[in-house]
Amino acid sequence: MDKSKFDLEKSGKSKNIEESLLQFVEELKDESEMTEKQRSIMRASIKLFATKGFHASSTAEIAKEAGVAEGTIFRHYKSKKDILLAVVAPVLVKFAAPFILRDIREIFNREAELSVAQIVTELYRNRLELIEANEKHVRILLQEAFFHDEIREALLSTVFRETRTLADQLINSRIEAGELRPLPSEAVFRAILSSLIGLVLFKHVTDRDGFAKRTEEEQIAITVDILLHGIANRP
Repeated sequence: MDKSKFDLEKSGKSKNIEESLLQFVEELKDESEMTEKQRSIMRASIKLFATKGFHASSTAEIAKEAGVAEGTIFRHYKSKKDILLAVVAPVLVKFAAPFILRDIREIFNREAELSVAQIVTELYRNRLELIEANEKHVRILLQEAFFHDEIREALLSTVFRETRTLADQLINSRIEAGELRPLPSEAVFRAILSSLIGLVLFKHVTDRDGFAKRTEEEQIAITVDILLHGIANRP
């Protein structure tokens, strides 16, 4: 493997969001403020929401998975949505978002060593690997973000905004260095993000067979080349 390739497995970091969330529950420092039944409900909720999604999970299933009576859930939470907001949203902000951002931070920390093409290539490779390892959970997370303002705001206030800040710093520094054209940083960021979204959509949703005609590395390389050099022939 190319030494510049960002490889999480070498550092022993898990890429499974559900496992990491459940581990986080076990490591909560404020356990004294939460009863064992509440922790069981939290664990069961995370497991079912991550596996089936919010709407497909019933309170009866959560109770069964948690080993408590269904009535116990409603003594702690008024509704299933209250569980989502009281349990999943805070955990998303405190742990899932840092989990998602961790690799992005590490890649940007190495920016002095790499060209823009190398940085974007590593980002695309890493994000595709993360989604591949957590495809079901990513689908459910995006679905819930679409229907629940609180989940959407949790993602925007953490993952998107920090990524945008890191990207803006990189873009502006490379514009000053002459590596990138003097374009608005928000437009450059939008182009980078849109190309990544295109890769994800064609790989997982719209054209799986067409995407598979080339290796993932080839698809990333072509996308980065188009992003940086365009599609028009140059004289």
